[in-house]
Amino acid sequence: MSESGGERRLSGKQGRARAWFSVHSWIGLKLSLLMTFILATGTIAVFSYEIDWLLNPEMRALERVAPDDINWGAAFDTMRGEFPEYRSLNLSRFQDNWFALQMLAAKPGGEVVRVWLNPADGELLGETPFFNVQRFFRELHRHLMLPLNIGIPIVTFLAFPLLVSLVAGFVVYKKFWRGLLRRPRFDRKPRIWNGDLHRLMGLWGSWFIALIAVTSIWYFVERFGGQAPPFPRPELELSGRNAALPADFAGADLAAAAQAAVEAQPGLRISRILFPGNRAAPLTVQGELSAVLVRPRANGVYFDPASGDIAGSYRGGDLDFHTRIAEAADPLHFGYFGGIASKIIWFVFGLMMTAMSITGVVINAARLRRSVLAAATFSPGALRAGGTGGGSAAKAVDKTFHPVEPG
Repeated sequence: MSESGGERRLSGKQGRARAWFSVHSWIGLKLSLLMTFILATGTIAVFSYEIDWLLNPEMRALERVAPDDINWGAAFDTMRGEFPEYRSLNLSRFQDNWFALQMLAAKPGGEVVRVWLNPADGELLGETPFFNVQRFFRELHRHLMLPLNIGIPIVTFLAFPLLVSLVAGFVVYKKFWRGLLRRPRFDRKPRIWNGDLHRLMGLWGSWFIALIAVTSIWYFVERFGGQAPPFPRPELELSGRNAALPADFAGADLAAAAQAAVEAQPGLRISRILFPGNRAAPLTVQGELSAVLVRPRANGVYFDPASGDIAGSYRGGDLDFHTRIAEAADPLHFGYFGGIASKIIWFVFGLMMTAMSITGVVINAARLRRSVLAAATFSPGALRAGGTGGGSAAKAVDKTFHPVEPG
């Protein structure tokens, strides 16, 4: 093989690596502010319910009870007795048993509030507004508090450059596996240790970055017509009635429905009860069963609120592939599938992604500054002449824009 051929092939490899590096740097610089903001709000959103729990004593259960021991009927009776004018929307329990039961209810004027009830005996603990810390960070992270048809596409589209940037990072970082245990050189200049830290976090967090990017792309697809089909509807026709809930519907009826749901789907851990929104809608009991990586709503039993009879049911394990993907997106994106333990992991890696976005800007800003200084120090004529000064300048510029190896 001739020397010139080897040089041309090496030059080609360098050119491809430099192109990938340019893509990686461009994405980091142009999208850094928006990306950092979305990553930071998403990271905080992981523990947004827990922040609300700390700020609102009404959300704290007086005693911890197992899901099977929750007194759904007593909670409903308390709600009817204390707020007869409210319309109950749904009654739910949180994943962790230090939370009280939450009843979402609509006031006569239409305002939705959260009413908190003790899981063991249904005792009223208080009322809080619907808009809270959780809603604030959810809406900020999901659609930047813009209209949904504008905000969601903007936020979810960022998943595409994020995925491209991840691939570019691995292409540029040659023999990346060697850096898995390489400690950042904090005794060097900020540009050096920022680069070391950026690469280290990128290597260990690559699986998490890919996961967040893929689930975000799914949200993008959903927004543009890729939604999963709805859950199966009730199999039996419901009895005619004059109101969404019969006037004599009481806590005992709700408790009987909860018990019947568990008998219909043995092992069901009830997480939410949806009250009918109109005279033709069923009462729906939803919860967790055997299917993994699905929302709690993926298992449900329908009831005729007038007769108390089961009108149909569905299980997460029987849902089609498309629906299973849709149901897995939220647990994987927000990390709540494993309780507080998985939330901590997601929070830590979310902080890492946010820090990577910040350190990436610092690194690229330093490189741009070096390139400007190099261009100002050596004249274009010297560079064309290929003299000693020009050669040094060319090497400086090449090293600035082609950092294939860490350093």
